[in-house]
Amino acid sequence: MKKWTVAFLLWCSCAPLTSPAGGPEEWQKSGPPPPPPSALEQYLKTRQHYGLGPRPDFVAVVPFVDESGFREGVWNVEYELANMFSAELAAVRNWKVVPFDAVAELALEWGFADHEKALALGRKLKADFVIVGLLQDYDMRRLSMGDPLLGGYKSYSAVAQMRVEIERVDGSGPIGHAETQRELTDRDLGLDLLGKPREQDLQFAGLKELEFGSEAFRETLLGQATVEAVGELVHKVAAAFEPEGVVFEGDAPEVIAVYSEDLYANIGSAHGVRSRLRFFVYPSNERIEAEGLAPEESVALVEVIEIISTRLASLRVLRATGEIKPGDRLELAEGE
Repeated sequence: MKKWTVAFLLWCSCAPLTSPAGGPEEWQKSGPPPPPPSALEQYLKTRQHYGLGPRPDFVAVVPFVDESGFREGVWNVEYELANMFSAELAAVRNWKVVPFDAVAELALEWGFADHEKALALGRKLKADFVIVGLLQDYDMRRLSMGDPLLGGYKSYSAVAQMRVEIERVDGSGPIGHAETQRELTDRDLGLDLLGKPREQDLQFAGLKELEFGSEAFRETLLGQATVEAVGELVHKVAAAFEPEGVVFEGDAPEVIAVYSEDLYANIGSAHGVRSRLRFFVYPSNERIEAEGLAPEESVALVEVIEIISTRLASLRVLRATGEIKPGDRLELAEGE
């Protein structure tokens, strides 16, 4: 008891006689420090820096829908696969992929169940496109022949089959889809001596001990199938965004007529143009000189509604920062 009394007296002799920063009253007024911003808050703040003019497309990958019946208690494949796909997608094209932790935060808050909810998530995230994935088949399977305790043969296979849909967030419809199926089989049928587990046996039994996407995961048969399937999906999605065969062969695409909200341009089937392609509108040289406009600043983003003839198409305005006039230049939007 005596030692605790001495310790208390020593503490009191070292304690400050006055409270810092105005005393307890001031502490109560200021309160605890605010919590750090969430991933969603950080993303939306960053997103505000992009205006309505030329900018990269924003793509949000929402959690996958799992119809594979994958084993419970191993991984949350709906979120893990979307996270992996989102990270790989961010590395292959001049677009902005919404950080998946921001997407997941919103999806967990709102719940994710259907196509309409995916579009709603995309609108909240101020994305241009949303990608919805469907996991159709996903598993690592074991095939045994004979009695393993007596030296039977054993092999393993892994399958990753999935499909993604690419949707415009504005509700104007899909721009494409991609699907893949990767199935890998362990062809090296080793001999199990008295049931001694091989490396594949340990992988099969220990999947739930591995972190999804880790190096150890990627070394498994299922991990290899997953990586290959996601890589193929990313390649196909990037190809779906690219306009194939759009060639103007010296023709300068431009707006040729403006009737209220109806626009027409000198582009059409001869150039490989198709519906839903998007173009930035830039002021003509005459307007640049007469109105003092900046040549590198677009005045609108428009979309092809209908191909009327070989060199005529109707357009609609998706967003505008200025007036559109005949003679204004058209430039295919990046990634459209």
